[in-house]
Amino acid sequence: MKKPIIVLGIGELGSIFSRAFLKNNYPVYPITRQTNIDELANTINPELVLICTAEVDLQNALLSTPNKWKDRITMIQNELLPRDWKTHNFIDPTVISVWFEKKKGTDPKILISSPSYGKKAKILVDSLALINIPSHILNSKEELLFELVLKNLYILTTNIVGLVINSNANINDLRNKHSNLMSNVSNDIIALQTKLTGQTFDEKKLDQGMVKIFESDLEHRCMGRSALTRLKRTLELAKEFNLSVPTLKKIANKYV
Repeated sequence: MKKPIIVLGIGELGSIFSRAFLKNNYPVYPITRQTNIDELANTINPELVLICTAEVDLQNALLSTPNKWKDRITMIQNELLPRDWKTHNFIDPTVISVWFEKKKGTDPKILISSPSYGKKAKILVDSLALINIPSHILNSKEELLFELVLKNLYILTTNIVGLVINSNANINDLRNKHSNLMSNVSNDIIALQTKLTGQTFDEKKLDQGMVKIFESDLEHRCMGRSALTRLKRTLELAKEFNLSVPTLKKIANKYV
């Protein structure tokens, strides 16, 4: 029998991954708020530990991870960058940039193939394939960092612009009617991602990536439930680096 997989956070995405692992003949053990993690760590030697919490809960989840599990952690959060796990001395965790969404009572909606990197990436890709969700393995940490920045750029730009234009606006509206605002917000986001990572990125390649994602679902609504929270969090990070983000501040002056 294969070693079990621990899933911390059995929400919509956690349930999807759990089903994929079960289809791949891995026993799955959930961690909920009632679970004694230290007791579980003393009784189970998992193949991997998938953290499926919301991004705001990630740091607490990483803090609660037993040391004996730190070499097999896998993360799926939005707004994720290496600085999030390096502060906890995690070395080379597996990460997947999820490009499918799951809402209550609906089937998973796939935008594009989800890229993954790390020593447990093959398990993720093979398992998701069994439930018809496309994903692929990246070749390097550098590729992973680019994919994480691209995801952040997409999520933050669409959500923050959505605050301004209309709560019901979709990607097609954003692209065709508000391109200047989108460009200005994107510039601020890229500047912040550069500070957060200490790396520069090919903006043409980022733009091409954004176009590919846009075209995968032009009807996708821009503003998610966490849009205002994302804006506030982004401004806090910009302040931490004393970074000028004029468009984001202008938006915040009206909506925060």
